[in-house]
Amino acid sequence: MITRRARASLIALVLGSGAVAVSCAPVRGNSTVARPARTQAPPLVLPERVLVRAAGKIVSVDLESYVADTILSEVSPLGESDDVIAEIFEVQAIVARSYAVTEIGRHRSEGFDVCDSTHCQLYQPSRRQTSRFAAAAVQAAQRTRGVVLTYDARPVEALFHADCGGATAAADAVWGGQPVPYLQTAVDDLPDPTHRPWRAAATVEQVRKALNLDERTAVGRRLDSIVIASRDSSGRAAGLSVRGERSFTVRGDVLRSVLNRTLGERAVLSTLFTVQRQSGDYVFAGTGFGHGVGLCQRGAAARLRRGDSVTDVLRAYYAGARTTRTVPTRADQASR
Repeated sequence: MITRRARASLIALVLGSGAVAVSCAPVRGNSTVARPARTQAPPLVLPERVLVRAAGKIVSVDLESYVADTILSEVSPLGESDDVIAEIFEVQAIVARSYAVTEIGRHRSEGFDVCDSTHCQLYQPSRRQTSRFAAAAVQAAQRTRGVVLTYDARPVEALFHADCGGATAAADAVWGGQPVPYLQTAVDDLPDPTHRPWRAAATVEQVRKALNLDERTAVGRRLDSIVIASRDSSGRAAGLSVRGERSFTVRGDVLRSVLNRTLGERAVLSTLFTVQRQSGDYVFAGTGFGHGVGLCQRGAAARLRRGDSVTDVLRAYYAGARTTRTVPTRADQASR
């Protein structure tokens, strides 16, 4: 059953009109965001199905079924009330659908649209049978059916992550390129306990070996120091100065990725950290989990818990974007 708050949040959905195709290049690492001419045009149209590589097999999945299963794979709202769970899932449904639409064809050269890993979105359809939140996820997908986030009448690449640590990062600060207007820094005006701290330590030799496994960070036979050279507007380590047999400056997200390949994907959880050399170890201490761009799942849940609407949450993390109800069609699939 749709709650009063959930119903109120959906009233704010805007029935879109604008002549654009739904395919648009991902903004991650790209230098531009395409904008259509400001002319009157028909409503946005979404594909009814998406080709997913799941567990090594390519399957054709109904878009709305894909959204429901992705919600269950990406979110686990343990400890939340039924009302908040319904709204968390509504937010994630709109985000997941928007992201899927902009990513269609990302793996076209391999014969499918999106994969089932964090490279695209997690997709584990078996959760429909095992999760106690399955019914709530399906209902959220149904309530928001056809709704996507748009900017200048085009679907947005609705990036998201687990925990921003208190402030999200601008896409260009993390991956370079030109600024993306709807993926800028957003500060969470929430109590400090909302975001969890973390700490990771590794010996100097472990860090040196990890760095040498990637040509971008290869330091050579010795590692003398790692120092944060610059931070972005969200406080994340944007650039780090690494000195050793070879010295260089490296982007924070690159260093994190390289270290985590060896130390474990949950070692350095984000680039919102400090780094210190303590005796024979490097200690990274910070807060947040993920790349930090777009929707902060932990912050979104806290906002909904305090009474913010679904629309309020989406506007907070995607500046200038609006919710638009679209029209599904089979034409997109027929043209493939």
